[in-house]
Amino acid sequence: MKKLRYFYVLSTTAGVLLMFFTNRYWTNRSEAEEFIRPSPNTTLFNPEHGYSEPKTLSSSYFWSNLHHYYNLVMKEFATSDEETDEENDLFEDPELENRRREWRIHSSPIPLELKHRQYARKKLIHDLCDSNGTLGFNGKWQTIDDIPSWELANLLVDDRHGIIYCYVPKVACTEWKRIMIVLSESLKVNGVPYRDPSDIPVELIHGNSNQYLNRYNRTVMKQKLQQYKKFMFIREPFIRLISAYRDKFQKENQPFYKQYGIPILKRFGKIPNPPASVKEALAAGIAPSFSNFIQYLLSLPADSYELLDEHWRQTAHLCHPCQIHYDFIGKMETMEEDAAHLLRMLRVDNIVQFPKIKSSTTDENWIKTWFPTITADSRRKLFKLFETDYKLFGYQVPEYLLRP
Repeated sequence: MKKLRYFYVLSTTAGVLLMFFTNRYWTNRSEAEEFIRPSPNTTLFNPEHGYSEPKTLSSSYFWSNLHHYYNLVMKEFATSDEETDEENDLFEDPELENRRREWRIHSSPIPLELKHRQYARKKLIHDLCDSNGTLGFNGKWQTIDDIPSWELANLLVDDRHGIIYCYVPKVACTEWKRIMIVLSESLKVNGVPYRDPSDIPVELIHGNSNQYLNRYNRTVMKQKLQQYKKFMFIREPFIRLISAYRDKFQKENQPFYKQYGIPILKRFGKIPNPPASVKEALAAGIAPSFSNFIQYLLSLPADSYELLDEHWRQTAHLCHPCQIHYDFIGKMETMEEDAAHLLRMLRVDNIVQFPKIKSSTTDENWIKTWFPTITADSRRKLFKLFETDYKLFGYQVPEYLLRP
């Protein structure tokens, strides 16, 4: 690419010299002809492009416009190269340039099936966000400027590789946060960054170990959103909801028990004086039931998504896919293939690998186990709450749950 740039500069220089001698020739000739007859005003540049038309052709005018022309040509050259288009700023850093040389070389291309999968997922979101009426989503027509900074709290940034990740709780976000910490080198021990994601202590993962996009000013945020590669992972909405309930209410989680568990037990569990600690409550067999949890969700005002904790807030309200054009949409259901595809696409598969995730009860069995305790009317209302996620991310509507 450097050789091509040198050739281009030399060619431009030769053109400049040719134009200079041509200009001198016609200037001298016109000066001589002034003694014979007047000549009309002459211009080099069309004024419709924004250049003022001079009264006479002078050397100063010629050189000023030639300089402007040179800048335009060089700018076009810089932006026409696919490799330096959006990523130009990312590879100005010599350290980034060195890492680019260390990219893993693969013997085979990414399978077309995986590329088509990504195309289909992104096209579905694009079509639904741009259509009229088919997506009942109150945030659909917002621009990124309409979204307050606190609603962008789930976007993590890796400035070293130009990556933005929107984390969705209960969709392997702990593993992906670990990977972001390793890539960004944002967490160090004795000045040495972590190299193995599994070495990072759990208690350090969900705090300030990552860099958050909404901590930048709005101008920088928008620049990063335009230039960086963006990805997110999603999950079947009802399964994600069940996973959140199990994790936050069936385990010893004192903060969630205090903030949500006790109020739910009092209002929907008909327990006026539940134990103050989650340890005591679980020992006594006291915990909000899944039915109580659903009752709580449905008791909140319609469209008050800001009242929902991020662990059960709709993915569309966490990641804003109608405003942020993601380069990669992964799914929990195809995590192994998607993770490998993503890391290869980001050209960081030489640095980190996504860990193996334990397989658990199938999604279908989860739904069959947990939803019989929920009334048909509540199931329909619950689906309405998460309908946007079902549509945007291409999940099959659970019709059998919605029937009376």
